[in-house]
Amino acid sequence: MADVWTLNPDYRTPRVPTDQATEPGPWRHPDGQVMNGAYERRRPKRRTEVVTVWYGYALSRCLGPRMPRFSSPLVSAWNPVLAQGLSCDPGAPTPYRDEHWCDRWIAEALLYGRKPYGTFTLPAEEALRWFAKSGGTGLVYRARAEGAAVRVVAGTTEPYERLFDLDSLIADYHEALPPGRAAAEVAALESHRGLSPALAYVLGEDAEARFAAAPRSVRGLTLGYPPRETAARVAADMLAG
Repeated sequence: MADVWTLNPDYRTPRVPTDQATEPGPWRHPDGQVMNGAYERRRPKRRTEVVTVWYGYALSRCLGPRMPRFSSPLVSAWNPVLAQGLSCDPGAPTPYRDEHWCDRWIAEALLYGRKPYGTFTLPAEEALRWFAKSGGTGLVYRARAEGAAVRVVAGTTEPYERLFDLDSLIADYHEALPPGRAAAEVAALESHRGLSPALAYVLGEDAEARFAAAPRSVRGLTLGYPPRETAARVAADMLAG
């Protein structure tokens, strides 16, 4: 059973193409059905492998520690993939239709509560429409004009302790990382309990610099990225340095 891929249903999964020009990719179920979605399987040494697949094409693949306690509707394997336009094979078809596709996805994900923080750049007319829609959503944003476009940094006003089950996440980090490194990441999460993404990383002239300097556990959670991917990067940092 360790080699069996299990689908995690997620409304973020991009729609499959409706045209006849795009052939399905090589990722298939044993019965030949085309895979489409975020799948995971257990691996040895308490690790979990996750792959995101669009119409049979792998967009991302990650092997990280098992972190079974934590879950959140704001966290998804799709969040880093669709926000960054990832693909395992640069030559393969992808759902990203134009240069602003990922920015539009981030903007919409923020509006509809699919991620708690993000940055995007859109043509001025589209950005103005986004500002109008953001009223009443609990988002705070900063914006600046960049030629004919507008760059936006936005985050929710809800504090981390209400957005996420921090106790479960902290328990998972204690098991996933060596004690010394786990303590540093856990301390960073603890210090954010009463803060919100908006308060910590949107308001203030140096907000983006503060975010770039934040520990990985905080940055990953703030962006709605899966903690197992973040923990895998923390472990890689330890080996590299």
